[in-house]
Amino acid sequence: MAVGALVGLAGGWWLGGGGEASEPATVTVTETVPGQEPVLPLPVQETRDALLRAAESADYEALRPLVPEKGFSYTFGGEVAGGPLAYWRRLERTTGERPLDLLAAILRMPYVLAGGIYVWPWAYAVESPEQLSDHGRSLLAPIGPLERLFSPGTGYLGWRAGIYPDGRWAFFVAGD
Repeated sequence: MAVGALVGLAGGWWLGGGGEASEPATVTVTETVPGQEPVLPLPVQETRDALLRAAESADYEALRPLVPEKGFSYTFGGEVAGGPLAYWRRLERTTGERPLDLLAAILRMPYVLAGGIYVWPWAYAVESPEQLSDHGRSLLAPIGPLERLFSPGTGYLGWRAGIYPDGRWAFFVAGD
């Protein structure tokens, strides 16, 4: 069973529309009870599980059928020839960043329901690293130093993944 806590308002990063949210959105942070999986709508759980399996097996091709043809966000730059899979592979080659490892790591973390989208990690709703508990800091440690994950005055800018309630993958992106 999941424990949900209403944490407030999030007006920052856009959610699927390609711009800033026009109004603050209620954000619900959901943490797991030790020894139990979070309760997600079945389509969300199925997509999360499929994404996690592909990421853990380092299989970009297993992600291909999960990437929607339209409306999927993977970069804040322009479209990349070959789409998201080509973009993430290029990041691996040119920066040493490991998108699939990061996807697996964040999908193992608690999530947040923000603007109607299930978002991993829950830190998406955190405005500054000072708001994190020691436990929260330790959860984020595998995906990078806090200085890289948060931008002053902006909030969490690290890698995040979102899934719509109907199970469509909405985004896997980093930055602002």
